[in-house]
Amino acid sequence: MAGRHGKFLYQRSGSPNWYLRLVFPPELRTIHKAKRVEVSLGTANRDEALVKALPRIQQHKQELLMVRSMMRQQNMATEFVHQPGREYPQANGSKIVATSAQLIHIDAGGSVTKIEPNQPREKTIWQTRPEEARALGVPDERAATMVFAKPAKVKPAAEGPDPDLQLLEDFLELQTRTKHYEADARRTWARWKEFVGGRSLSKCNRADGQGFIRHLKAQNPPPAPVTLRKWISLLKAPISHGLPRHDPRQDVFHKLIGKTRVQTKRIPLSEADMELFRKEALPHVGPEERLMWVLMATTGMRPNECANIHEEFEESGIRYLMLGVGERTKTETSARRIPLPEAVLQEPDLPSTITGRLFAKNHVIILKNLNRTLRRIGIADKRKVVYSLRHRAHDRLRAALCPRDIQLQIVGHDEATIHDDYGKGHPINILKQWIEVIGY
Repeated sequence: MAGRHGKFLYQRSGSPNWYLRLVFPPELRTIHKAKRVEVSLGTANRDEALVKALPRIQQHKQELLMVRSMMRQQNMATEFVHQPGREYPQANGSKIVATSAQLIHIDAGGSVTKIEPNQPREKTIWQTRPEEARALGVPDERAATMVFAKPAKVKPAAEGPDPDLQLLEDFLELQTRTKHYEADARRTWARWKEFVGGRSLSKCNRADGQGFIRHLKAQNPPPAPVTLRKWISLLKAPISHGLPRHDPRQDVFHKLIGKTRVQTKRIPLSEADMELFRKEALPHVGPEERLMWVLMATTGMRPNECANIHEEFEESGIRYLMLGVGERTKTETSARRIPLPEAVLQEPDLPSTITGRLFAKNHVIILKNLNRTLRRIGIADKRKVVYSLRHRAHDRLRAALCPRDIQLQIVGHDEATIHDDYGKGHPINILKQWIEVIGY
């Protein structure tokens, strides 16, 4: 699988191991004598691979930061060559008197010889160190004329647990979270603590929060608004929970990010799209990609629901799944029974009996592979993605005049209705008849 820009870890087709990819900008290629480096991390465990790769990733990011600082003017300070309110004697006995608007030239006899504007000039403050500039090939004579930012003074961390990180841990213990959520939360808090130089929240203010948001937006490429909002929410939620009486003055991110609307509205895949995928893509995708496609297409299940499948049940000779049992679901009413359609039962990679995780590969990777396959075969509309299979399942059931309560038992729903409190819904054989209507 090819990695995207900004992704350091990736898996190659046919290998369970994770690989590290570092791509160098032109300024670093002469130093490393390569455009990119790709190395195997020797493990199929992503967390273990990340730990192995972290030192090289950190060094790589430091080099990128250095290059970006050298290649663009990050901080601009306005200054006067001749400071207003001062006089500047000259070697010939004349002098220059500076005001905020003019430079007045006076000769040795006291006569004004010239008046010109006193204009400030911009000074570039490079966010790096002289030795780093020289390492990038900047000549010594050029480095001698450059102004470098003074390194920030970071006080040594106090001994004992960090109270800010304890806020995060307390929040994560409130309820079961996915490992991806926890990893994102810890990674975002680490970025925040690095940005503020290790200072505690009690010593930060809204200006720090605003600066952090500008820092995140300055990434290349910049994050999408939805992604930026997610990062800030990972910081705000523990703060709001940890403060005994929520006070906006103590929340450095209070009202810094407005509501973000979903930018792309998903639309169902057409029957022509489905036929194109069956002919051009399904025979060529990996076994787990194929199984997830068929499962989502014929049931309308969500990707994370597919990823959580680890056992099956049987009733009246019909194999079925129990979704949302012991798992976090989108809503409480997402818990439901799903009979396995005939198309899924015919898949060669479906076990004769599901007794463990159905998908070994991370479902996010599977979705990325499938979405790229959609684009590769010519389905270019960005509103059409793998999740569009769920919208199609809704439409197929409605078109077949499927009773609404059965539709909700098959695809799940967002609001609790009174029928949820009675028994376990329709018999599995009734659900089986209707789920076959969806097809793929």
